[in-house]
Amino acid sequence: MEHSALAWLTGQSIAAIAVIVFGAWYLLSALIVAGVAIMAHRGFGSTFKAALPVTLTPIAVAYALLVGFLAADVWPIFDRARSAVGMEASKLREAVIVADALPEGPRAMLRSRVREHIDAVVTREWPAMADRRQTLKDTPAALHAALVDLLSMNPSPGGQQLAQQRAVAAIEDALDARRERIFLSQTTLGMTKVFVLVLLASLVLVTIAMMHVDNRSAQVITVAIFATAAAAIMLAIFVYDRPFGGGGISLAPTALLDVRPEQSR
Repeated sequence: MEHSALAWLTGQSIAAIAVIVFGAWYLLSALIVAGVAIMAHRGFGSTFKAALPVTLTPIAVAYALLVGFLAADVWPIFDRARSAVGMEASKLREAVIVADALPEGPRAMLRSRVREHIDAVVTREWPAMADRRQTLKDTPAALHAALVDLLSMNPSPGGQQLAQQRAVAAIEDALDARRERIFLSQTTLGMTKVFVLVLLASLVLVTIAMMHVDNRSAQVITVAIFATAAAAIMLAIFVYDRPFGGGGISLAPTALLDVRPEQSR
């Protein structure tokens, strides 16, 4: 389980993340502008004015590349997580459907096992994934039991045998999707990436403040514009960092609940 300021931040609501991120960037920008003004009054003004706009180019390029790298890391993971949940639900539904060709006992057993698995996912696994506590060491007992029950069957040749094979394959695919879901719930940005992102953006802000040291209005406006852009970028990345809940934009187990078999009467 990850313990860090980053985990706490990404665990907040979207509104709270936005307030914290934008507030932090505006505060940092104000400190940079004030620091540059103090240094200019102490005789460093001419040195700051000598900074050329071309100085920004390598820093800005490095910052843009890192943003692209992080976006390509976070957003596809969110899409993969959504696909994994959809695949798990689809395969469980397929197993229940093909089980209709099985005798009444195995059919009722499979429906019960699938229902038990979905209930366990919703009540135990989902909250654990939100906190990144769920691991692959925790076996899905209901699906494993369903596989054992199916493989121990002695179906008659033809339709029942084919239904058994299809149900086994669907359960195995659902287990693969579950493993993918849990693996993706463990992914995180990491403090190192966030630190480098903040460092590069801060260097851009410092350079901007230095180049406009003799024009306070232009300095404040350009620094504020870049700080707003940096905060918006960080917000867009942070809200997708935890695909299975805990804060930001997250997935719900709706797809699994939609395919949950009803209790037999």
